[in-house]
Amino acid sequence: MLATATATAAAAWPAVRSDSLHIVWPHRWEHDKGPEEFFHVLARLHSSGCCFRVSVLGEQYGEVPPCFEEFKEKAGADHIVNWGYLPSKAAYFDVLREADVVVSTALHEFFGVAMLEAVSLGCYPLMPNRLVYPELFEDPHHFFNTPAQLFKRLKALCARPDTVRSSAASRRAVAERYTWQALKGPFAQLLTRQ
Repeated sequence: MLATATATAAAAWPAVRSDSLHIVWPHRWEHDKGPEEFFHVLARLHSSGCCFRVSVLGEQYGEVPPCFEEFKEKAGADHIVNWGYLPSKAAYFDVLREADVVVSTALHEFFGVAMLEAVSLGCYPLMPNRLVYPELFEDPHHFFNTPAQLFKRLKALCARPDTVRSSAASRRAVAERYTWQALKGPFAQLLTRQ
């Protein structure tokens, strides 16, 4: 019976190519980050024949929503590049550097540090058109209003991952305005005003 279940799972989620779109979701494993929506969109992508790999990163506190384990069982090791909290910030940055697209499905967000970190390392951001994100990012192509729009954008990127890979350097400038090098002068002026 186990061999049959394993064969069925493998047939449902076939092996992916190493050059497939690499999607990263680097958020806390809690309901307010919208993991159910994210995994639902990934399941739709797969059902549509899209080829992708995924890294699901982030810390886990208390009770983890069941959608994480459900997705991990369905997708299998061929689709999952990284799963869970990484042992160091360097390892985390390495994954972000290797990924093509960073996705947020957050229902609650104060600043969006994980999204800015990923963009600073070259990821193409896709995020809800709400919360703090419209203040951080200006390009309307990075926003979605519904899960259907997120699905449509990811489906297009799965078909042409080269489109995001070739423009990674231009996205880094968006996050550079939040680095210490960019902010230390304005902060120093603000703190030394009399």
